Amino acid sequence: MKTKRDEPLEEIWAIRRRLAEKFDYDLKKAGEYYRQRQKTASVKLYCREEELSPATDAVALRETPPRRR
Repeated sequence: MKTKRDEPLEEIWAIRRRLAEKFDYDLKKAGEYYRQRQKTASVKLYCREEELSPATDAVALRETPPRRR
């Protein structure tokens, strides 16, 4: 049975599937595409973890929700 809590995860999984299919499941193709796109964009699309300051760190999404006690 699906719940309201499952909807965001389902959406994330669907986006992942579409992106994987778009690049034929090839990470190198995806990386090259986003590097080229970043060159033409006015903002940085990706940054390494060490480039983040503590103020800009984001909370990671979990694949499964934490267990309730």
